[in-house]
Amino acid sequence: MNAARWLAILLVLLLGCLSRGLHIAEQSFWVDEGYAFYHAYFPDLVTSLARDTHPPLYFAALRLWSELAGQGELALRWFSLLPSMLSLAAVYQFARELCRHHTPANRQRTNTLPMLALLMLALADSENFLAQEARHYTWSVLLVLCSMWFFLRWLRRGNRRAYLAWIAFTVAMIYTHYISAFGGVAQGTYALLWLRGKARLHAIIGLFASALALMPWLLLVGRQQLGNSGANWSVELTAEVARDILVKYFTQQWPLVLALMLLGCVSVVYLRGSRFQLRIKRVNWLLLLWLIAPFLLTVLANEFLPFLQPRRLTQWTPPIAILLACGLASFRQPGRAVLVFALLLYGVSHVDFYRVKPDWRGIADMTARYAVSGDLVLTDIAGGDYQMGYYLRRAMPDGHLLDVDARYESLKVQRDFYADAYESWLPQLLDAYQTVWLMHWSSDRSAFAWLDELGFQQSADYVYWHDGGASGQIDLHIYRFDRLRNTKPLAIFSNGMSLHSSTVDADERRGDLLWRAHEPLEHDFTVSVKLINADDAVVAQHDGMPQNGLRPTSGWRVGELIFSPHELGVPAPLPPGDYQLIAQVYRLESGQPVNVSTVSDEEWVVLDVLRIDSAAD
Repeated sequence: MNAARWLAILLVLLLGCLSRGLHIAEQSFWVDEGYAFYHAYFPDLVTSLARDTHPPLYFAALRLWSELAGQGELALRWFSLLPSMLSLAAVYQFARELCRHHTPANRQRTNTLPMLALLMLALADSENFLAQEARHYTWSVLLVLCSMWFFLRWLRRGNRRAYLAWIAFTVAMIYTHYISAFGGVAQGTYALLWLRGKARLHAIIGLFASALALMPWLLLVGRQQLGNSGANWSVELTAEVARDILVKYFTQQWPLVLALMLLGCVSVVYLRGSRFQLRIKRVNWLLLLWLIAPFLLTVLANEFLPFLQPRRLTQWTPPIAILLACGLASFRQPGRAVLVFALLLYGVSHVDFYRVKPDWRGIADMTARYAVSGDLVLTDIAGGDYQMGYYLRRAMPDGHLLDVDARYESLKVQRDFYADAYESWLPQLLDAYQTVWLMHWSSDRSAFAWLDELGFQQSADYVYWHDGGASGQIDLHIYRFDRLRNTKPLAIFSNGMSLHSSTVDADERRGDLLWRAHEPLEHDFTVSVKLINADDAVVAQHDGMPQNGLRPTSGWRVGELIFSPHELGVPAPLPPGDYQLIAQVYRLESGQPVNVSTVSDEEWVVLDVLRIDSAAD
């Protein structure tokens, strides 16, 4: 291989790395990624996956990887990027093996095939997108591709080492994703149609041995897994879904891509005179079956066991890239160069396989910021509990939810895994706390019933809207519920507002206030929280309408609890001394503040006294 070829390979690998790695940690984990992390770290992996629909290899490997590389988003997603990069090397080797199966007359035309296959896979949006998810899809693609590669090598060489490697990769791909077995169906169909004698017999034995290797796992968990079809996350094959699949895998240029793939399948056989025939190259039947078998089997099986999703057809990506490369290799220069340039330009400037994920990271950060030690945080978000649990545990600093005095629980996980104890466990848990945060998007309302039964009152409701795709519009609510220890207010203001409690977070320099209107409020009042020194000089201040402006006082119902956090920006270390945190209420008249005093004619209410022993505090 000359220096120019090596340089070209290096540039394409760099393109593939950039397209897969760019913005890899920009979006939050979504449902499937949180689910993967949850299973990987569940104490008993077998018990966890028995309630799921996946085999164990990826999750066991992810646990080992995270022990070595860490549990951050970047580290976990790199575990998907690495096999995607290895697939680039594998597709190059597969294409080289494919060339060796062509007749000598065709080999000269296809000696550029490995380079073109490498480029087409580097540009594949499905690989670029799924390489940025902490999921098993890129591993499935790599293992299916390696299985196909060694299958072809064994057919050509007939040696034992290639045969055993083929079986090993086939077993690994099935233990990574059950749907990968459709690649084995393609190999079996090819063997029945095209192989003869001992080659056919050995191919069937190899596939049977691969299937047999899965039996211990299926005997262990298969019965439990049968009841978990994943129907809530599957779609029907409608015209809209079919178009979505077409664009995701064949791009908006699908007429050109399909035409080139069709051209790559066939060879022109000239007969007598001016007659000719188009024949599918024998070895290319394997590529066609690699495309057809997963699609047909997925569509047929989806009628009985719903699991159709565009991403689950991802093993299509290598045969699409290889057939596209075959079609391009059929052209002579400069026509080939023009087509390659057009596909390259489109590939680097357009994204056809993508989805916007909810900002779970930001939602968790907001909850972690307001939930203090002693609070209880619950999630009940259908499938979202897993990624939310991941972010909450990472977002909570020392002194917050990682404290022994605080707690985080997923209600969905409790119902799914400990259903018999759920109804007695939940009220006992709630009754031990005075403040509860509930992140909710679920049809189950049991938490609300028990909160009401135990005397909690809703004091905040933050709403996040997101298009959930197959799940529809997601309106995720973050509720705060409080149960007042003392019904006597800390202060009553003359405008009808009463301050019932205050919690001061000295580390965050924040005051969390609980308000209530004991009579209707006609105006929108502003709450001012200030930090003052011994000379009554203001050193930090936050003014705003309650609940970050979401709950203007004119909309309060009499008796309703209102949570209102006030974060003080302290620009520099404060000198040692005692500082008072105070709260005032005022309204604006003609742009000027008019203070509201308490019923005892006080100008402000002292919330707490903060002592700073050194400038570093």
